[in-house]
Amino acid sequence: MKMVGRIFLLFLSIVVTVVMAGKAPPPTFTETGKALAEKLCEKSEDKAFCISSLTSRPEADTATAPKLGVIALSVASTNASDTSLYIKSKLKQRNLEPALEDTLDDCSKSYLDAVAQLDDSLAALLANAYIDVDIWLNTAITDGEACEDALSERAGNDAELARRNTNFLKLCKDALLINTILTP
Repeated sequence: MKMVGRIFLLFLSIVVTVVMAGKAPPPTFTETGKALAEKLCEKSEDKAFCISSLTSRPEADTATAPKLGVIALSVASTNASDTSLYIKSKLKQRNLEPALEDTLDDCSKSYLDAVAQLDDSLAALLANAYIDVDIWLNTAITDGEACEDALSERAGNDAELARRNTNFLKLCKDALLINTILTP
């Protein structure tokens, strides 16, 4: 009877440990660096772009999957910040067409929000809060799509902003893809 009690206590402690942990660890990969980036980017809409962005930082050479997730968010955040600065510089120009000025205003608001959401995504990823990362990234993608809509629906279009916005959306979608892979 003592053996049955011990087995029961062992089983109970395992169940309690699993419940308290709340989630399984992220999947492990044997690859690192570019080989891992290639594996993580297999389902990307633009595989070459995904690999290029993930391997654009020196620390990517030996990066593990969680580190590549951080790099993906960091690259997207840098892109959003740079795009926000680009929009601000365009808004300072004199004699802008009213339609272009409206588009830039809308995109400026969207990118200010997106930068904050990507910062929140990075903090959530570092805390292994993958569901929160998913929420913040989807919100940032929605902001990029709002700018895309403003660019396509109005007469005031800016080709450089459209290119930057397309890249931003790709970066966010790739970061979301990696987050999905990392989510236990």
